Amino acid sequence: MYLAHINLDPKRSTGMEQWAAMGQAVRRAVDPDPDSNARALWARTSPNTLVVSSDTAPAWGKVPGAVSAAIRPMSRYTEGETVRWELITAPTAQRGKAPTGERPRPRGKRVPLPEEEFEDWLDGKFAGAMSVTSVRWKRLGGRPARYHFTGKAVVQDSEALQELCLNGIGAGTATGAGLLLISPLSPR
Repeated sequence: MYLAHINLDPKRSTGMEQWAAMGQAVRRAVDPDPDSNARALWARTSPNTLVVSSDTAPAWGKVPGAVSAAIRPMSRYTEGETVRWELITAPTAQRGKAPTGERPRPRGKRVPLPEEEFEDWLDGKFAGAMSVTSVRWKRLGGRPARYHFTGKAVVQDSEALQELCLNGIGAGTATGAGLLLISPLSPR
């Protein structure tokens, strides 16, 4: 499992500000086989920076506008370790339909969550992997609205945390949301 920080030249990456176009470019860079089950998450953290988490090291030269990259194996954290975390996602929930006998888990309409429900939503998403000790967020815009979350947490299960980092959190993982970034609180 790899984490890549790809530096982009905004003048050479025209069209890549579109979430769908960037998602396709990242997918091709990680695994050119469209039928593959390779996992890849990405986030454009600034006009010049693309972060990619994937099963395989991405061929960063295939991303339009890429000028350099730093690719390293994804770090693992031990149980009890305090870490910094960062997440860009669109917090949503399914609301509406009540369970019936024939559909015990009906699909309701996916709606954005109000900000007062964010901390409970995060606790549910991180359950078992890490326990949040602090959190802040900033609205980024979009529809559904994306938010940039930052905070500190204590690792509860290293393997579960690794899976969260690779599978993503929340809606929009194909379009640049859901990438959970973890870093040590103090230098290793």
